[in-house]
Amino acid sequence: MNQPHVHILMGTKNAGAFLSDQLASIRRQNHRDWSLWISDDSSIDSTWEGLLDFRSNTPEYDIRLLKGPNVGVAANYFYLLAQRELAGQWVAFCDQDDVWLPHKISRGVKLLKDRENSHVYSSRSFYVDAKLSGIGVSPEPMRPCLFGNSIVQNCLRGNTIICPPGVTDYLRSILYTTANAEIPFHDWWMYQALTGAGFSVIHDRKPSILYRQHNANVMGAPVSHLKHRLVHIAKGEFANWVDSNASAMLRLSSVLDAPARGKLLRFLDWRMTCNTRRRPTLNSMGIYRQTYVGDIALNLFARCGWL
Repeated sequence: MNQPHVHILMGTKNAGAFLSDQLASIRRQNHRDWSLWISDDSSIDSTWEGLLDFRSNTPEYDIRLLKGPNVGVAANYFYLLAQRELAGQWVAFCDQDDVWLPHKISRGVKLLKDRENSHVYSSRSFYVDAKLSGIGVSPEPMRPCLFGNSIVQNCLRGNTIICPPGVTDYLRSILYTTANAEIPFHDWWMYQALTGAGFSVIHDRKPSILYRQHNANVMGAPVSHLKHRLVHIAKGEFANWVDSNASAMLRLSSVLDAPARGKLLRFLDWRMTCNTRRRPTLNSMGIYRQTYVGDIALNLFARCGWL
C-alpha cells in the first residue's frame, strides 16, 4: 500500500544537547517517506551547526532549514505551516527535545486512514527525565476532546500531532487570523480551532514519543511540573493564556460552528461578570476540564480571581 509523504515541522531555539536524540529518532521512523522542515528562532548555541550537520549526513531526505520570525514558539510553527508547498500535504509537528518512537508516523497515518478530512491525530506520551529515564505516562482523556474542553485545557499535544491534508488546508486557510495575535501555544490554538469547526481528535492510547521533562519546559507533565503550573496560575499567566486564546477564537467566529460560537460568547460574558457568586458554573455552560478534580480546581481558581 502506498504511504503518504509526511512533512515534519520542527521549531528550534537553543536546543542544546537534546536535539541530536530527536533527529536520530526521526531517522529511525518505520515510515520512510518523510521530509523535515525546521525553523530556527535565532539560536545562540550550537543548534544551527547541529542542523547543518544532520542535513549533510542525511542526503537522502529533503531537509530544509529556515530562519524563523523570532517572535515566539507559536509564531514559529505558524510560519512553517504557512509555507506554500504544504498545501494539500500531510504534516506532523515536532518538538526539538523529545524522542519519537519508531511507530510514531506510521501508526498515526494508519489510524487516520479513511478519516483524512475530519480528524487530527494525537497520542499519549511516555514522560522521561532529561536523561531519558522513565517517569510515567500521560493520562488518557476521561471526557470528550471537544471545544468546551479546549476553552480551559489543551489536550492536543503539539509534539504528537499529525494532520492529514484536509486538516492541514483548513489550518492554513485561517492562519491569517494569527497575525499580530498574542497566541501562547500553537497546539492549544489548533485544538480550539479544529474542535470549534467540527473536526474530531483521535487520541491514541498507545504512546508515540518520549516526552522529555526538564527545566526549560514551559508546560510539562502535570505531576512533575505541578509546582511550576501553580506558579503560572497564581501569577495570572493561565488567565492571560485563556484570554489570548478567546481573543484568537473571536477572530475565527465565522468558521466556528453554532454550538462552539455559543459557548465562546457565553464564556466571554462569564469572564466579564464581576460578581463571582452570581456566575453560572462553567460546567453548566458546557465548559470543562478532563477530570472532576480539575473542574473543582477550575471553579476554585475562578473564585480566587485566577481565571
